[in-house]
Amino acid sequence: MLLSLKNFILKKTVLFPLIGVVIVVVAAIGLQNGNGKNQVAIKRGNIVQMVAATGKVKPNQSVNLGFDRSGRIASVSTFVGEIVGSGKTLATLESGGVAADLDKAQAALKEEEIKLREIQNTSPVTYGDAVKNLEAAIKEGFGDADNAVRNKADQFFKNIPDNPQFEISITSGGFIHYFNVPNDTKIELNNLRKKIEETLINWQKRTLSLNSANLVEEANQAMQDLNTISAFLDKVAGATNTFSPADYAYETTVSNYKTAISVARSDVSGAISALVTAKDKFNSVGTLGESGQFEDVLVQESKVNQARASVNSYAASLDKSIIKAPFDGVVTLQEAKVGGAVSAGETLISIISQDNMYVEANISEINIGKIAVGNPAQITFDAFPREEFAGEVAYIEPGDVIIDGIVNYKIRINLKTPDPKIKSGLTANIKVETFKKENVLTVPLYAVIKEEDKDFVSKIFGQKSQKISVTLGVSGNDGLVEVLNGLDEGDLVEF
Repeated sequence: MLLSLKNFILKKTVLFPLIGVVIVVVAAIGLQNGNGKNQVAIKRGNIVQMVAATGKVKPNQSVNLGFDRSGRIASVSTFVGEIVGSGKTLATLESGGVAADLDKAQAALKEEEIKLREIQNTSPVTYGDAVKNLEAAIKEGFGDADNAVRNKADQFFKNIPDNPQFEISITSGGFIHYFNVPNDTKIELNNLRKKIEETLINWQKRTLSLNSANLVEEANQAMQDLNTISAFLDKVAGATNTFSPADYAYETTVSNYKTAISVARSDVSGAISALVTAKDKFNSVGTLGESGQFEDVLVQESKVNQARASVNSYAASLDKSIIKAPFDGVVTLQEAKVGGAVSAGETLISIISQDNMYVEANISEINIGKIAVGNPAQITFDAFPREEFAGEVAYIEPGDVIIDGIVNYKIRINLKTPDPKIKSGLTANIKVETFKKENVLTVPLYAVIKEEDKDFVSKIFGQKSQKISVTLGVSGNDGLVEVLNGLDEGDLVEF
C-alpha cells in the first residue's frame, strides 16, 4: 500500500511538468500554420516616419548681468533661486556723487522750464493767442472779401465766373433800362473781376493749410489780396456813383445799388484793419524765427533742452550703477558681495526665464532635410521616464555647427503645454514626426520577400500559400510598409 502510494506520487510529480510542457507546445503551435510558419493579417494603419535625437531644455530668455562701470558694491538685494520681477533692483554701486549731480540737474531743469512759461505768458499777447488771432484774421478776411465780391459786387455782373460782363440795368413795365457806363470802364472791370475770381480761389485753398511756419507769409499775401479787392470795389463804386437817379424814376433802386457797394467796401476795409491789428499783436510778442516760433521763446526752449539733456546724462550715469532684472525670471547666479570692488562688464548675476521652456537639439545633415518648422514631436525626459510631452519644431538655425567632425544643425522645439516641473538643463529624448500617411494598407517588413528589385509575400489561400508580387509604398519607423497593390485588407501572409 505504501509502495503504491509512493509510485502514485512519483507519477504525479512527473506528470504535472509534462502537462505544462504540452500546454506551451500547443500554444506555440497555435501561432503557426500547418507548416510551422507564422501568419499576419493585412490591415489598415498609419505609416509614420520620425527622426530621433537627444537635446537639452533651454530657457526662453537668459542673461548675464554686471555693472557698466567699475566701483564698489553698495547693496545686494537678491539670492540664488529667487524669483524676481522685471525691473527689480538686484544690486547697486556706491554713487553718491552722481545722485547729487542728478538732483542739481533736475532742479536746474525746473528753473529753466519756469522761465520759459514766464516768457510765453508775460508778452503783450502769448504766442498761442497771437497765432490764433492772426489765423482768424486771415480766414475772416477771406470771408469778408468773398462776401463783398460774390454777394454784393456780382449783382452788377453777368456770365460769372467764366466771362464776367459788367452791366447794370433796371427792368420796369416790360422795359429794360441800361445805365450808361463807358466801354473802357466796363473792359477794365471785366478783367479785374476775372482776376479777383482766381485770387479768391487761391486764397481759400491757402486757408486750409495755415500753420505757424507759414503764418507771416500768408498774412502778407492776405493783405495784398485785400488791397487788390478793395481797389476793384473802388472802381465798381466809381461806376455806380456816376448814376443820377434824379433823371429816372428809379431813385430807390439806384440808392440800394450804391449802398450795397458801399457796405462791401466797408467790410473789406474792416478786414484790412483787423489783419493789420493781428499782425501788430503777433509782432509785439517777439521776433519770429525760421521755425515759426519767436526768438525769445526759441532761446529759452534751447536752454530747457540743454538742462533736460544734462538730467538725462546724469540719469544714464546713475543707471550704470544699478543692476535691474530685465524680465521676470529666477536668479541662477549671484556673486555680488557688499563692499566688493568690481570691474565694468564683470558677470555678477545671471537670470533665466521660467516660462516657455524649449528643447534644443542637434540634427545631423543627413536628417535635417526631412525636418520642417511645424513638424510635431514627441518628447520624454530622463527625469520623468513614464511621461510623454507634445511639442512642435519652431525654428531651424540656418548656420551649421560641427560636432565630432559631423555637420549638424540646431533645432528648437516648443512644448505645446508648458509644465512648471520642466527645468532648464534637463535631458530630452525627441522623436520628430517628419512624415505621416493615414489609413493605408500595411504589412510588416519582415513578411516581405525581396528578390533583386522586386517584392513578394507568401499569401495564404485556404490551406496553402503562394508567393505573389506586391507593390509597396513608403515605410515607417515601426517596421510597417505601405501596400499599394497586390493585397487586400484581411488577407493573410506567412513568414
